[in-house]
Amino acid sequence: MKRTASRILVTAAASAAVLGLAGGVAAADPVASDAPIWVVPGLDLGSLLGATVSLPTTALAPVHGLLTTLAG
Repeated sequence: MKRTASRILVTAAASAAVLGLAGGVAAADPVASDAPIWVVPGLDLGSLLGATVSLPTTALAPVHGLLTTLAG
């Protein structure tokens, strides 16, 4: 009986944690590919690093979709 109650509580806590995290999900606007990436003032590496700007957004898109779906 204790084990069953423990499993139910753990499942409920995990579900609440996931939904609580999803409550703070923010959508980021895509960055233009020609946006400057300043290393220091006057040194723009946008042409070299421009392809890497969208990698985090692309990699985290499935997670964002899952959290948005779970949060309702």
